Amino acid sequence: MFFPLVIALLVMVTVSLLVYGLSQGLGSGQRILTHRLEQIRRGAGPPSKTPIPEYLRGRDPGKLGPFAKLLGTSRGVESAALELDRADIPLRVGEYMALRIAMGFVFLLMAFILTKMIYIAPPMWVVGYFLPRWYVHSRWKGRQAKMNAQLVEMLGLVANSLRSGYGLLQGFEFASRQLAPPLGTEIKRMLQETSLGVHADVALQSLGERVRSPDMEMVITAITIQRTVGGNLAQLLDGVSYTMRERERIRGDIKTLTSQQRMTGIIIGALPIFLGLLFFFINPDYMGVLFNETVGRVFIAVAVGLEVLGIVTIRAILALDV
Repeated sequence: MFFPLVIALLVMVTVSLLVYGLSQGLGSGQRILTHRLEQIRRGAGPPSKTPIPEYLRGRDPGKLGPFAKLLGTSRGVESAALELDRADIPLRVGEYMALRIAMGFVFLLMAFILTKMIYIAPPMWVVGYFLPRWYVHSRWKGRQAKMNAQLVEMLGLVANSLRSGYGLLQGFEFASRQLAPPLGTEIKRMLQETSLGVHADVALQSLGERVRSPDMEMVITAITIQRTVGGNLAQLLDGVSYTMRERERIRGDIKTLTSQQRMTGIIIGALPIFLGLLFFFINPDYMGVLFNETVGRVFIAVAVGLEVLGIVTIRAILALDV
């Protein structure tokens, strides 16, 4: 009886702190803006502040009050802000961390209510805590794949602009107008940084950090080298574009040649789960021993671990880097 009360209390405290932080954050951005404009109007100039990393700009963890400040200034803030930037999720670090903790307690409470098993609740809290991060990582990978598919088109547009007599940044501006999101949006952000006084090389490196793609790193490296030693940049970009097209062709060939092995891995991985569900519906009492007895639960835990190990091993074997 004591354990459910503790869980309920923790969930209530977490939700209360989150609601309080949200209420404290409403209108804070407008108040800060008004205060700064009033200082400039009086001739005091913009307020001095400690420089913060580039990827934390706009990710102020203080918009949710003391609770988010505590979360947002902990270790790993910069990496969390960079993950949110890469996934294009409009959350601050404090909001993101508060969501992860609240999700963990929700999963913990649901697991205990549904199963009445104390030892299942902590692993479910871990699952709930890392679920938002998995979503952020998955969304980033999706955006990265879309941007990789747009890189060849971007290189063609920039190279044609350079042949027409435009400069590099003008070529990127032309490409940003022609490209659809997400790559067009990232290039516009890079151009905005240069218009605010950021050096072009720094803006390009920031673009590479946000995209985090080997193909984009190759493009940025080629541009950086050309800006240092000189040469025909349009011809260089054409060569990079040709290399990327060949790499994509080789990736397609590898995917075709390994399709049978990948399908075999999917079938082998899904077979134990399918048979377990089938036997459970055919004879629930027989399969219930695995869930009601301690030895059966140990067997289930070992089976799940071996299943995960097999999936990871098969994926590692089929992962060929081009």
